[in-house]
Amino acid sequence: MSRKIGFYRKSSRSNQRLVKLFNELQKDRSQTHWEDANSLYPQRIDWKEKQLRREVLKMLKKGEIRTSDDFYRAAMLFQHRSNFKSYALAVALAAASSHLGEAWGRSLYAMALDRFLLSIGQKQHFGTNFEKVGRNWRLASYNKKTSDYERQFYLVEPMKRILQEIKKLNRTSGR
Repeated sequence: MSRKIGFYRKSSRSNQRLVKLFNELQKDRSQTHWEDANSLYPQRIDWKEKQLRREVLKMLKKGEIRTSDDFYRAAMLFQHRSNFKSYALAVALAAASSHLGEAWGRSLYAMALDRFLLSIGQKQHFGTNFEKVGRNWRLASYNKKTSDYERQFYLVEPMKRILQEIKKLNRTSGR
């Protein structure tokens, strides 16, 4: 979806240290060429994210994560890890963000839940994750009973659009 998402808003009550660090990380991520596996740049981003996650855990323990935007930013950090514990924390943080009023927290919840489910060998619920097999992209295993109505509530594209996106990726992936 093309609308600006939660972390672009800066509530005056938000944790300003988290805002600053998160914005720096997002700027770095936007300049990273992930397809260059030999580049040190993605490794530097991983290192920065690891440091920031440690700091966010300390902030959580101290009660310094308070606003819907704070919970959203924190969820984004843990959603980018690659283990079920981080994904589970991202699900909880995104749910808190949503319940505190961040509409885009629902979308992040859907993405984090799907990653969590895949990480424990289950089908994703919403269909937000793709995987590359050989030279082609495909939708990772998902629950076909999830309705587009439910996807809409969680700000996830309808399945038809998701499948169109995969076709587009396969046309443009250098085949």
